[in-house]
Amino acid sequence: MAKKSRGKRPCAICRKWFQPDVRQKGRQRTCSPACRKNLHRRQCAEYNRENKADSKNNYLAKKLEKAVDQHTSNATVAAISLQKQTKPVLPMEVIVNEYGIKPAVIVQYLIGQTITHGRIHKSP
Repeated sequence: MAKKSRGKRPCAICRKWFQPDVRQKGRQRTCSPACRKNLHRRQCAEYNRENKADSKNNYLAKKLEKAVDQHTSNATVAAISLQKQTKPVLPMEVIVNEYGIKPAVIVQYLIGQTITHGRIHKSP
């Protein structure tokens, strides 16, 4: 038995009319792999924009977990200091010795966010 054709529809990206694959049962939104890749990129960007706070929280939680694992496996403070440092180099040895590894990672993260935020909203 032949499958019924759903009819033409416009591509969600380039707006050209195309004949969707009948096996997709009305789900196909793009005409080509290039348009599908572009649609995926747009949807990921929109998701990341809407869930920015969750992404930052997950990033910080993973960074804290990694730092604790390194610290418990007798990694040196120098290894933590070699991570992405901001312009004002933080005295990581002092922070780790006085407060512990978690506050050191949080301070490093907050300084990086402050500097990044200052660069974005810098007035001429």
